[in-house]
Amino acid sequence: MKRATSISVFLIGFVMLFVVAACNNSTDKKVSDASDSLKASKDTTAPQKTSKDTSTVKSTQETATIKTTDIADKPVVKLYNFYITNRCAACIAIEEATTKTLNTYFATEVKQGRIKRQILNVDDDANKTVSEKYQVFGSGLIITRVFKGKETTADLTGAGFKYAKNKEEKFIELLKKQISDYLN
Repeated sequence: MKRATSISVFLIGFVMLFVVAACNNSTDKKVSDASDSLKASKDTTAPQKTSKDTSTVKSTQETATIKTTDIADKPVVKLYNFYITNRCAACIAIEEATTKTLNTYFATEVKQGRIKRQILNVDDDANKTVSEKYQVFGSGLIITRVFKGKETTADLTGAGFKYAKNKEEKFIELLKKQISDYLN
């Protein structure tokens, strides 16, 4: 009986270790020069939309009218939602909660261009450079603050997997706080 319990505990531990490794559960903050920032990636404020979506067109027109000098003296926050081709429910929940957070609390900053978001499939070769930069090879949520030539990065992947699906409000509060801290 003890041996069966030991084997079960070992297998459960092994599976949990595998899941954490596969989801790239790193919580380190990194600082680097913005000069190595990736410029080739496409910015979005929400998941890819169909051509019938007019909010993206309106947002682009409004952003164009804002003077760049108004936001040049303020930090820019970049959110990277990484995912793999075969997505799990938690990965989808992270993306949806991130969209909800941006739409609810930061719509103005998104329109101003102070918050930029990219949703990237790490399995796509076009996203290889950015996923390698942030060392994400599975699902992940990376938030980067760019200000005066410096980048500060936080990885909220672990919090996303822990809370986004079953405790969305908790995840939204953590994400909201991180974005607010980086905007100041």
